[in-house]
Amino acid sequence: MRPFHDDPLFTVRDDRELASFLGVPDISTLVSSPVDLICEAFSRLPYENLTKVIKRSDVIAPSSAQRLPDEVIADHLRYGTGGTCFSLTAALIAVLSRFGVAAWPVLADRRYGTDTHCAVLLTLNGTPHLVDPGYLIHRPVALPDDAARRYENRFNTVELAPAGPQRVDLFTLSGADRRYRLTYKTVAVDGAAFAAAWQRSFAWEMMTYPVLTRVTAAAHCYLQGTELRVRENDRTSRVRFDEELSGEFIARHIGIDPAIVKRAFGVWGHGA
Repeated sequence: MRPFHDDPLFTVRDDRELASFLGVPDISTLVSSPVDLICEAFSRLPYENLTKVIKRSDVIAPSSAQRLPDEVIADHLRYGTGGTCFSLTAALIAVLSRFGVAAWPVLADRRYGTDTHCAVLLTLNGTPHLVDPGYLIHRPVALPDDAARRYENRFNTVELAPAGPQRVDLFTLSGADRRYRLTYKTVAVDGAAFAAAWQRSFAWEMMTYPVLTRVTAAAHCYLQGTELRVRENDRTSRVRFDEELSGEFIARHIGIDPAIVKRAFGVWGHGA
């Protein structure tokens, strides 16, 4: 499949904001294929559905609610937001492509449905690698061939295991706990197939409550509904927060502007 150059789903156009996002004075100063720098920048974006819920409430159809790469980058710079797997994957492909790195989307299946997740496929040194900004896999990991491969991911271990022709299972391991999460289909899809899966995601149950997660050097924070789990080293704490203080609470733990939290909670119909 040819790289994406003209598809707006996978195109970034604002070089000034892209430079700010990557932390450089001018993108022309970067060497070609700065994969590590790009992946590091994306590791700072939280997974969150607040922006997705807000935009869906503002437009008529899901096709208009897709947050394209320039919007994802601009919103992060202004509000500390990120996106869900589809917007993060599209933005990462767009930035990689901007620097000549051929990258494509792949879809994945979860227990509750097919094509309910996605990730980025790219080739490094002749070997296919995966980056999954929606599942906190922020550095390229080589796909397994005959045997499973494990990678340390700050607060847990990720295992990629062959699951049949062009299929790879993702497990997470924490101590003796090994959990199946999803199955990647490692054949790249085109923009039309990716867009169709993205549009279907607006009807998922997760659009009815907040889901946010972010990994920093100190902790892994995961919020679903009104329960926040914070994992620090080998200790996990659970906090149920008061909705009246949720904007300040999420700003402190996830880094998102409280105004964004308030708007999203307004869509869901309760205070923030």
